[in-house]
Amino acid sequence: MSREKWLWGLCGVLAAVAAVLAFLLFSQPGAPAAAPPGGPQQGAEPEGGAGAGAGEAPQQRVIARAGSAVLYEEEFADGLRKAYGKEYVRQWLKRAVVRLEAQALGINVARGDIDREIRRMQAGYESEAEFFRIMREQLGMTEQDLRDDALYRLMLEAIATANVTVTEADVEAYIREHPEEFAPMRDIRYAQIVVETLDRAERVMEQLAKGVEFALLAKDVSLDDATSAWGGDSGWVSVDDPFIPAPIMDELETMEVGGVSGPIPLEDGTWAIVTLLGRRTINPLDDSGVRDELRRELALAAAPSLFEVEQKLLEKYNAVDFLGGD
Repeated sequence: MSREKWLWGLCGVLAAVAAVLAFLLFSQPGAPAAAPPGGPQQGAEPEGGAGAGAGEAPQQRVIARAGSAVLYEEEFADGLRKAYGKEYVRQWLKRAVVRLEAQALGINVARGDIDREIRRMQAGYESEAEFFRIMREQLGMTEQDLRDDALYRLMLEAIATANVTVTEADVEAYIREHPEEFAPMRDIRYAQIVVETLDRAERVMEQLAKGVEFALLAKDVSLDDATSAWGGDSGWVSVDDPFIPAPIMDELETMEVGGVSGPIPLEDGTWAIVTLLGRRTINPLDDSGVRDELRRELALAAAPSLFEVEQKLLEKYNAVDFLGGD
């Protein structure tokens, strides 16, 4: 699953969960109350004694205020329940029945399986730290939230494929029929210094010739914000990466590891100097995890859809939403 599809599929659930958790929090008995505008202040004793009279409505906590308009706790909680309550209950029911079925089938998801799933979700991100930062900032998910979500999906997949058998012959047949998916991948790693003018690029070349470190110059003078902080280092990238400017790739293809180019004109009018840090060729089939992932994908392709499995489990365990038609 691509990270974009995974993110979009998760956003709706997260919004519902976050909203209803707020509803549950504010609906707890004994939550601190606030007086309506013009009424007694918090901590002040109501008129008529130490407590409200038997016929008086209890004070409500003020959630928000705009001028004379006030949002009280009851209205807030009711709005959350109507807007998100059914979605939250739906998600809770699905997770509950999946846990019950996993227990019934003796399905256990190991910590290592969750770790691998988290690493798979990180594909396309620059680093593990970046992945967790984006998940936290954009979706409000902690690492534990992500691990819980991965556990649910792995249990659901295991249930869906419980009666599906994928043999080693099936795996090898797929590889033979789809060789393009498992072709060796050529990667390069290079560093660059990008400057405004040819004159500036020539001065950089003079400093390099005097023995100044390439990485140090990149940090000091390079205009490329994506790499300058790391000494111009691009990290490992595919030779087919469309984001590498063609003039730079043409130069890198002819260079030896450790070599430094002359000034390279770029389309935006800037100039680049690059050094080739490394080349490598990766054969996907050398990684046993590739075959394991293929076996998983083949099993899922032969199994009922995960949506269908969820629906059948909700029926099997008599899942009921008591919110009714609200």
